[in-house]
Amino acid sequence: MSATTTTTSLNEPFNNLESLPHKPCVTLYHRNGRVGCGTLERDVMTGRLLHWSAVVTNNNDNNNNDNVQQQQQSSSSKQTVPPYVAVVDEAEYTSQTIKMLQTFSSNFAAGNDYGPVTDGGGPLRGVLVLSTDPSNINDVQFPSPEPLTPQGDGTPSESLTVGSSYEWNVNNNGDGLTDLDMAGIPSVYVADTQTATYLRNVALEQANSISSTDLNTAIYPSVLSEFNYYMGPSQTTDGTTVTSKQCLEWKDLSGKWSPKCLPLGGNSVWAAAGTPVPLGYTDNNNNNNDNNNQNRRTVMLSTSIDSTSMFHELAPGANTAASNILTLLLAAELLGSSVKDEVLDQLYARITFGFFQGESYGYIGSRQFVKDVIGGFECQGGNEGVPSVFARKNETATARACLNPLRTDLTFQNIGNIRGMIAVDQVGNLGGSKNLYVQGGNIAENGFDAFLSEVMIELSANGDYTAQASSAPNNNNNQEDGTTPLPPSPVTSLVKLSNSGAGGVVLTGYDDAFVANSLYHSHLDSVSKRQSIDKDAIAASATLLARTAVAAAYQNENNEVDAGTAAAYALTLVPNSVSSSSTTFETLYNCLFEDGNCETFIKYATVESANDGVRTGFPLGIGQPLGKPPNYYVSVYNKDEGQAFVAASGYLYGAMDSSAENKDDNGEERKTYGESEKDAFLLRPSLLEMSLNGLLNDFLGRGSFTETSNGENIPDLAACSSSNDCSSVSYCSSSSADELGGMPTCAGGKCICGSRGHYHPAVDEGISPATNKAPGWFAVEGNDEGVSAMFTEPFWSSYVGVRAFHDAGTGPGTYTSIAGVLFTSVCFVMVYRLKKRLLKEKVY
Repeated sequence: MSATTTTTSLNEPFNNLESLPHKPCVTLYHRNGRVGCGTLERDVMTGRLLHWSAVVTNNNDNNNNDNVQQQQQSSSSKQTVPPYVAVVDEAEYTSQTIKMLQTFSSNFAAGNDYGPVTDGGGPLRGVLVLSTDPSNINDVQFPSPEPLTPQGDGTPSESLTVGSSYEWNVNNNGDGLTDLDMAGIPSVYVADTQTATYLRNVALEQANSISSTDLNTAIYPSVLSEFNYYMGPSQTTDGTTVTSKQCLEWKDLSGKWSPKCLPLGGNSVWAAAGTPVPLGYTDNNNNNNDNNNQNRRTVMLSTSIDSTSMFHELAPGANTAASNILTLLLAAELLGSSVKDEVLDQLYARITFGFFQGESYGYIGSRQFVKDVIGGFECQGGNEGVPSVFARKNETATARACLNPLRTDLTFQNIGNIRGMIAVDQVGNLGGSKNLYVQGGNIAENGFDAFLSEVMIELSANGDYTAQASSAPNNNNNQEDGTTPLPPSPVTSLVKLSNSGAGGVVLTGYDDAFVANSLYHSHLDSVSKRQSIDKDAIAASATLLARTAVAAAYQNENNEVDAGTAAAYALTLVPNSVSSSSTTFETLYNCLFEDGNCETFIKYATVESANDGVRTGFPLGIGQPLGKPPNYYVSVYNKDEGQAFVAASGYLYGAMDSSAENKDDNGEERKTYGESEKDAFLLRPSLLEMSLNGLLNDFLGRGSFTETSNGENIPDLAACSSSNDCSSVSYCSSSSADELGGMPTCAGGKCICGSRGHYHPAVDEGISPATNKAPGWFAVEGNDEGVSAMFTEPFWSSYVGVRAFHDAGTGPGTYTSIAGVLFTSVCFVMVYRLKKRLLKEKVY
């Protein structure tokens, strides 16, 4: 083995990289297997840094590559080479690159140069993904890590998508990296440009040092990287692939249930405009009887509130989450400030807003909500449920709850059947145009989606930003069965779960494919990175959504109102429009795009937490922060991350089954709910979810204001820190201050009229909290239909991380040992001679 000396140093430009700052690519299990990254076993994986181009073409030397192939063909065993870590620029981190790295590595065996290799993997020990050199960023194209068919063919969610083979992501070179199983290839992203530049130079220098010979060239000193990222097994002991079901049902060697993962999830937030939805129970709730005015049909404005990327701690979602959330919030504010509750109450349909969590992973939030609403939710022990706070059981403003399956709020039973849905997607980046597009419009059997499409186009006709019908259904890639494809959105859930009995439209910033360079589900979808957001497009979209909702609610049962008449009526009720220069717009923009832990979100969430503390007697504080910059990854689902649970006689349960054996795991008698006055249903949503709930209470609660003495519609709002401070306000109409949940409440520090916002669990429909177990334990539903994606995230090791360090080779150690032996020998001789002399002189 020849040796080459390099001049690399870990002391420049920083002191050390013992703990390399990074964001990891993690493992996720799903219904049929796993995706993502991680080490093969619990042992660390170590290798010297080499630029990836040196380990896919064997040093760009075709003749040498042919020789290596001939060696492999003529040898019964693979050639052993020193382990290496591939260094890849973020623009080159694609599924093609990974497959090339895997193929090349498979030709070799890993040597023990940096410690024993016992996992049976090849010499590729990991991937460092580096942020792009800022000086070259304008010349680089960044692909989307999602496939050409996002949540479509070949993905765990393909059976849930309308038009699953349609290629929405073609303009972004959709790569499908998110759906690769990269077990054995731990990968991390290094965002710091100074660190990335140094590591890039080291990798290139070390790669160049072996380019003229072979991979066995020794480099002294070399820079190594060590990965400690074990994220669960790929196979069970019997050799079968580990899935979410197996992970959730895992048992240890003693046979004790010991799950190894948690489901992805959180909480969706929904709210109704007009008089608050009634909290009480009626026998016809699950029948969605439209003859009951309080249970009339619903038109829902909806969006997803999550995003993702290859690195879950970097999911900024500027165009795929933040722009959608901002659009819908502004539509709610415009509607709440423009139309009085009594006017909205006279419309044929109720207008609701749905902010759905976990949509990037199989439409988790929208499917759970739609299934509960239109599928006829069945609560064990009776659909009337139990008081969500037992001490308040006699108060009409106390929401009902269900012990199994656990729901903290059953008010969704009263919103009526969903007649149609209007979703919004990626309206922050129109590719430089002023064109919005309406997806769908000809799927639902009731024909209501066609009406929605016509109204939306009519309402935008004279604006700076116009909406037109998408050309997607006429694209050459259209479905062979004639199905009109829908982009991933909550509308998909409504169409699928209603068997096309109901549908809707999606207002998008793209026509038949996502706009080029939209950075769909990329870690670069950030205003501080590569994303450019059109604020005026968001404002125009919000205005269009608010007006379309009014027009849709105006349409009668027999569809006798034409689009032009409905649009004209909507313009009369909502004459004003959203401005991108308004204080509300700028404030929310900052929170959603730049600083997710902004003062406004903290203010609203603090009040929501205080309201819950007053209501339940258990102040739980604010949940998971959104981060700065914001991170829209859905997260795992447990009591600290949004899972609802019930407190009963001092014990916490993820769900309670009163029909089960009345003994807990320790054999002690289990108390039932209601035996203690302190029993209550508890929930700690994330900062984003709590903020959305408070903002919707604020924006939609102003339609109940009574006129002041001088005829003003908006009075001076009383200040508050919780709902306790709002009991005596006089500016709320009496019609809302009753059992309809319209008691004055505190939102963002001001007393408003009625609580409009509600939480709904966003967890895979095939998974439910284990009954009579503590929160954090989950079971696969006994009646699981086998269609959901069922994503889970394994428990991480508490010692995960990446470090970089020098390896000087065996030479320096050998030389040091020899020098030590020689020095010891000399010292021994000198001591012996000195002792001899001292004896001679009789002084010893």
